Formats: sequence, structure tokens, C-alpha cells
Amino acid sequence: MPEGFTRIYSFRPPGGMPPDSFARLTRIGCVIFILLGISFMLQGIGSLFESAFHFLVLVPIILISLTFHEFAHAKMADFLGDPTPDRMGRLSLNPLRHLDFFGTLLLFFTNFGWAKPVIVDPSNFRVPQRAMLSVALAGPAANLTLALAGVIGMKLLAELIKVTMMPPIAVFLLITMLKSLVLINLSLALFNLLPVPPLDGSRVVAYFLPGRYRAQYRQFEEIAPMLLLLLFALGGLSFILNPSINFIYTSLSAWFGNPLQEITLYLHTFTAPGIQY
Repeated sequence: MPEGFTRIYSFRPPGGMPPDSFARLTRIGCVIFILLGISFMLQGIGSLFESAFHFLVLVPIILISLTFHEFAHAKMADFLGDPTPDRMGRLSLNPLRHLDFFGTLLLFFTNFGWAKPVIVDPSNFRVPQRAMLSVALAGPAANLTLALAGVIGMKLLAELIKVTMMPPIAVFLLITMLKSLVLINLSLALFNLLPVPPLDGSRVVAYFLPGRYRAQYRQFEEIAPMLLLLLFALGGLSFILNPSINFIYTSLSAWFGNPLQEITLYLHTFTAPGIQY
């Protein structure tokens, strides 16, 4: 492995944050702080509260979801015999190990971003093509697991409010976080399963694609990232993904007895007419 890779990632020494992680966090934090200041000066007080809610609730959930996604890739690769992710510090649930500078900035201001891809060495696998398929599917599977955990959390919350009088503001914050956890992770799972390089779905297509077509598909990799950005800018990703996200979300909710409906009815008992949670 090139020496440069071993210098980029270092494990946490006893008693402090790794210098590379601290420097990365400082750079991202400074740029975000400056951009936030400019953004807040250009918007009214109502938008200010909305932005604060966005950063305090949604962004942490997105960061956690991205971290689990990349960790799942690394863990599967390590399980199948490739030590590369472990040597590069990616076998960790520390978000700083997975943050990408520009991907994080876009995440804060556009809700569209990315983490650093996990690098694997297929030569370490006993059956490389099958192993690469497993590694690719591990990330979306992790997001689907988090989405399922979010729906289970909704069900537990719905059962809890039947036996105790929880403050409505606490219930509102919890259900908002749980619903965001479900929708964000369904979005990440389905987005990464799109058959467009460098997304995980491209690995699935490459595995099942007949050999005579793989060369043409690899040529598609050169323009695929630009296609993704174009689809995002034009709203095409929402048009493609939203029907599937809504279908899976509705199906999971129905499977657990529509807990969101029960919680919404509970919240309505504390609100005046015309006020909606």
C-alpha cells in the first residue's frame, strides 16, 4: 500500500483526538461557521429557527446514517478477509473517520452530500466478484436496518404514551427524530442502490452483467458522476426515488400498526384548533 495512505489515517492515541481528525474537523467547522453566519444574516428570524432545527435534528441523523453506511462496507470487507479498511482507519463508528470535506459542506447546506468511500483490495478476497457484491450491499443493508430501527422506535413510543403522560414537546421531538431517521436511511439505501457508478448499485449491476458488456459499462463510469449531479440539480433524483421511499415507509408503518397515526392523535389532544404538529 502506498505510504501516503498510512499517513492520512491514524488511530486515536490515549488521551486525545488524532491530529488529522482534529485538523479535518477544524477546517470543516470554520467554513460551516462562516457560511452559517452569512446565511443567518440574509434570512429572517422565522427562517433562523427553522435552520437551527435543521442543524440540531436532521444533520446529526444524516451524519450517523452515513457513518453506519461506510462502517458496514468496511466491516464486511474486513470480515471477508481484506485488512485494507482497518489499516486505513475506516473500521470505526467515529464520524470523523468517514467525513469528506466538500461532501460534508454540501450536506449541511443542500441535504445532498457524501462520505469518503471505503477503499478495498479485491485481491485479498477468496472470490473477488462475489465479495465485492457483498461489500457493496452491506452499506444499503445498514441503512435499511437503521430505518427498521426507527419504525420500531415509533412503535415503542406509541405504546409508551398509552401508559404514561409524556410531555407533548418531548413526544414531538422524538417522533420527528424517528421519522427523519426512517426517511433519511431509506433515501440513502435506495439512492446508493441506483445502478450508476460509483454508487453501490453499480457493483450489483457489474456482478450480474454478462462479461461482454462490462467493458462498455466501465466506460459509463467517466460520465456517471456528472449525470448524478445533473439529476440532483434538476430534481430528477426525487422523481426517481420518492415513490419507492414512500411505498417502503408506508409498508413498514402498516406492518407495525401505523404508530405515527397514534402519536399524531396523542399530540392533537394538546393543541388548539388550527395548530398542527
